[in-house]
Amino acid sequence: MMRRITPLVAAATALVLLSAGCSDDIMCPEVEPVDTTPYISAQVVQSSDGPDGSTHVEIVCTADPLPSLLIAFINGRTLPLAEPQDDLGLLAVLDDDLVLWQPGTLCSLEVTTNYGYAVAAEVAPAAATVTAPAEISLGDTLKLTWRSAADVDYYEVSAVLISDAGAPVFSAPRSRDTLALSVTTRDTFAVFLPESIVSAGVVSGLVMTVAGPFPESGAAGNISGDGWGFLSLRYRDSGSVFEVIVSDVP
Repeated sequence: MMRRITPLVAAATALVLLSAGCSDDIMCPEVEPVDTTPYISAQVVQSSDGPDGSTHVEIVCTADPLPSLLIAFINGRTLPLAEPQDDLGLLAVLDDDLVLWQPGTLCSLEVTTNYGYAVAAEVAPAAATVTAPAEISLGDTLKLTWRSAADVDYYEVSAVLISDAGAPVFSAPRSRDTLALSVTTRDTFAVFLPESIVSAGVVSGLVMTVAGPFPESGAAGNISGDGWGFLSLRYRDSGSVFEVIVSDVP
């Protein structure tokens, strides 16, 4: 496979060839163009389980060379540029104390960089209402269920096991008393086997609905135009959270 030639090397090569010329004895190499198609990661996370709810939007744009311009909109709402945490790309962030796009709303993303114009669209998903047992015994399987929600491509389950005082979580450092539990699924249920719940305590978590490409190897992005990447929309409400007591007494 031909190795990528950097712009400086390509320029130097072109200069030499212009000086020497191309002939039957001197073959002019094919110079691979620099890949300047930006990669865009856009996430919208909304919650309505508080008094007014909240919306957090974050867009990261990278390219080689790095983009010098990033202008981003969702449904006409501007995403201000923010200071990036590293040199891997440009960052735009929007925070609001309201749910800006209710379930069923088409969210259209527009991104302009110095490389061109990219777009994507997804419908804001409805929330999942989770059903969980009030209590299980240590050694039991924990099963969570919920009904299929509208405009959802998959679900993200995240929880934490807070162990009872004096009952350490053996798979975690002894200085900690929490253990994270998580699963990403297209199904409408999640199962945590007994070996995942290694201490008595309380399991607290939520089921987040997601609209967008499922995160798996080889997944095709949903951003097109002068850019590629992924737009995902997440949503939760008060019915998306759960709490289960884990007792050490059968």
